[in-house]
Amino acid sequence: MRAIRTPDEVESSSLGDAEERRRTVEENVLLEKLAREIIEKDGRPVRDDAVPLLIPWLRDMLSGPASPLNKKEDFMKDILALNSFTTDCEIYLESLGCVGGRPSSSEHPPPSSRVRFSQAVLRGKCEMMVEQFSTKKDVTDESLKRRATDEFFRFFVSALTGDLPPTYNSYTGMTACMADMHFLRQSQDIVLFHLKINKTLPEELVRVDRAPPSSETVAVYIVAMSICFLTLPSLGEIDSYATVETFSTPVFGDGPLNFSPLALGTIRLLFAFFVIVVTREKLKVGSTFKIVRLRGSKLHGGICDMSGWYSQCFFTAWSWNILGLAFFLSGLIPMLVHFERESTLTSQWILRSALVAFEVAAPCAFLTSFIVTYALWPRAFKDHGSNGTIGFRGWINLCQHNGNIAMVMIEVALLGGIPVIFKHAALAPTFAGFYQLFLWNMSSRFDPSKGPVFPYFFLDTTLGTRTTVFMMVLLTVMIVCYGLFAYLDYTLEMIERAGYGVAPNLLFIIILSKLLMKFRD
Repeated sequence: MRAIRTPDEVESSSLGDAEERRRTVEENVLLEKLAREIIEKDGRPVRDDAVPLLIPWLRDMLSGPASPLNKKEDFMKDILALNSFTTDCEIYLESLGCVGGRPSSSEHPPPSSRVRFSQAVLRGKCEMMVEQFSTKKDVTDESLKRRATDEFFRFFVSALTGDLPPTYNSYTGMTACMADMHFLRQSQDIVLFHLKINKTLPEELVRVDRAPPSSETVAVYIVAMSICFLTLPSLGEIDSYATVETFSTPVFGDGPLNFSPLALGTIRLLFAFFVIVVTREKLKVGSTFKIVRLRGSKLHGGICDMSGWYSQCFFTAWSWNILGLAFFLSGLIPMLVHFERESTLTSQWILRSALVAFEVAAPCAFLTSFIVTYALWPRAFKDHGSNGTIGFRGWINLCQHNGNIAMVMIEVALLGGIPVIFKHAALAPTFAGFYQLFLWNMSSRFDPSKGPVFPYFFLDTTLGTRTTVFMMVLLTVMIVCYGLFAYLDYTLEMIERAGYGVAPNLLFIIILSKLLMKFRD
């Protein structure tokens, strides 16, 4: 009988309310005692909140990779005797910053690492298993052994850090995998294939080191982009909207929101400066994410680090930076008006660039916030729990996923109301098409040790026909988002002309904020 019930057992429990509460209290007391024993065994000083933080982690572990230890008989004794489990507890607390002093073992990864075990230890296990198979099958070629070890190691890391629940990202998870017959069969298939013993690899285990799009996807892409290019607005069409008055006239002609050109320029330039600050910080800290693989994907998976300029390769970063450019240019124009330097604008290119940048950035902000709120964040939470959404909950990503739509809404509803024109709808999918082309070129360069990497699961080129379908859906969604935003912009303009005041515009901001912003799981 289990000492600690699994979530499924709790959900299907037929105990009465009083008995259920009593059982829950008993389990929590037992887990608290176990947590204190583990911390005492480690001997290092810990924060006061270490025990309550460790209890839910222990429950998850005992429902997952450590389930063989979840038994009433000798519960505490067996767990405390297993060094790999207590080491995992110490590593978890270190990752939360709860432990003082240095770890006693070199097997502890850096506290900031998303991989919760020493990769050198795992590689040693992989080398040992490959050596056993090589001896058994009389394989002496060292290059084949190295190749088999590399591929087995990549598969193992991908399983622990990507494919399996977050609790398997541990030494206990490593042990649980080695005891799982399905995992061992897959491991054997990989090793024997790369030792040239088996001639084929099961389809579910095929992984690729390059992932160019299929000829079908390329053909559809060329057709779609050709249509977009043919329907792009002419320079004359853009010039009819990209005027000095467009960028220097406020939404409201009277009252406290009747902004002067100086005020409009100052606010927009502050928005642009905010974008620069966030981008600079992103460049500094980089980004880490789990590669989400759909069924049938041939990506290696695992955790990928995007540092430096690579942190700007997300669609979110592209749309964020072009939004900063739009605010910089649209802030510069009223500043030139205020300081009577309008002659600088005679070439039209600053005006055109400001309008086009905003027409691209505004719907992209709409799309980015929508996809993060309703697709990427929920999917990451469903597959990996809170560990899978760490990246979304960081302040930088919250700014890029929420601050973008906030600045856009303030601009169209309260500041100058830069227009987004229906007839310019081809700009949005064209921008998305350039990003798609960029990603195809960069996918194998982000982290060569993990093969091709796609920041978004729906852009994975190894999914066959689904890749083409996803691409067309994305382009269609871009057009729809552009159309919706243009309609909202037009509606606001009609309401403003009707003279209803600022209330409808504030209501617009509140409703969109509620629908598109997300701050927690």
